[in-house]
Amino acid sequence: MRLLNELKNKKYKLLLLIGLPGSGKSKFLHNYSKDTGIPILDFDQILGKSIPNDKDADYVYNFVRDFLKTYTKDEILIDKKRILYQKDSKIDLLDFLKELSTKKVVITTWNGYTTKDKLIHVCTELNTQVEYDLATLDCSYMELK
Repeated sequence: MRLLNELKNKKYKLLLLIGLPGSGKSKFLHNYSKDTGIPILDFDQILGKSIPNDKDADYVYNFVRDFLKTYTKDEILIDKKRILYQKDSKIDLLDFLKELSTKKVVITTWNGYTTKDKLIHVCTELNTQVEYDLATLDCSYMELK
C-alpha cells in the first residue's frame, strides 16, 4: 500500500480509518491484519476494564510504552480503545495516537467523520464528540462511508 510507504517518512506515522458505526472500519482493519499477519491490539483488553481512579494519563502512556518495548512488529493495528476515552479521562485520543506513531506506523479505527475543516470523534458511550482542526491534523486518514 503506497500510503503506508509514505507514512514511514512522516513525523507522525498515523493512519486514521474514519467512519461511523457500520462503515467498515473494523472490517478493513481485520482484512489488513489477516493479509499481513499483524495482530490487532485491543487496548480495552490490554489495559483492563477501566483505568484506576487514582491513575492519570501518565499511567496509560507509561503502561503502553512498556508494552511496546516487547512489541516487535513495524506496524501497530488498533481497533478497540474505548478505555482511552472513558468518563473523566484526561487522555486526548489523537495526541495519544500521535505519540505512539512517532516510532511505528499506527493504523487505527476512528469513530467519527470529517467536515470541510474538522475531524470529529464521536464517543457514543458518553454521548459526546470532540473536534479537531483538519488543517493542523498532521497525520493521514482514510474516510470510509
